[in-house]
Amino acid sequence: MNLNYFQAFLFIEEIIAIVIILIVSHLLINALSYLIKKFSRKIELEKTLEYLAKDLSKYLICIIALILILELLGVNVSGIFISLGIIGIIFGFAAQDVISNFMSGIFLLADKTVKVGEVIDVGNAKGVVKKLGFRTTTLITSDNLVVTIPNSVLSKNHYTNHTYFDETRVDLEILIPYEIDLDEFKSSSIQSISKLEWVLNDIPPRIIVKEMNETGINLKISAWFNEYPKIEEYRMNLANVIRKQINTAKEKNL
Repeated sequence: MNLNYFQAFLFIEEIIAIVIILIVSHLLINALSYLIKKFSRKIELEKTLEYLAKDLSKYLICIIALILILELLGVNVSGIFISLGIIGIIFGFAAQDVISNFMSGIFLLADKTVKVGEVIDVGNAKGVVKKLGFRTTTLITSDNLVVTIPNSVLSKNHYTNHTYFDETRVDLEILIPYEIDLDEFKSSSIQSISKLEWVLNDIPPRIIVKEMNETGINLKISAWFNEYPKIEEYRMNLANVIRKQINTAKEKNL
């Protein structure tokens, strides 16, 4: 009977120790996350590196906590690592997607083609990169939806980074009738577009002829700016300017 009480006491001690390990691990993860965030702001570290540092610290703490719990339960951890060498091939096949996503995350970090805060377009998803982790990349779309993309998808498919460079171009395609003088319309439109506050002065607006058909001349109008999130607003500004230019040109021909 005394032996049973002693075994029960040891079991309770193990449970308490496991709970303490889990609580300490949770507190350490939160503390390191806070310190990394504070340190990143101090040295102006990129958000991408900040999130990856948080993920790495979280995984390391979880692994250490797991090893401590296994040892506490009397599991031969060294034997497990030896066994892993035997079942490594099986585990590799089972976890190939996880490993692929992990390695892809490292390559994305090294290439620096995707960073937190940039706008990317991959497949049917387009949005601002909210988080770039070791396994997945999180986007926030214009509809405020959260899209999670495995890093292996980014590494295996073409994606567009709309904000990799500071300068961004907004395009507008229009159709003007043949009775409008093309040279005069182009000159006056470029002058009006250049007066818009958001248009960059060092990159002049551009108007090119895309095609000519039986209904008129199809033009592509381009202007450059810095604030990509406002691209639709600026496209509307551009459309209003061109609409006024078309109306003015038509009035001259009346």
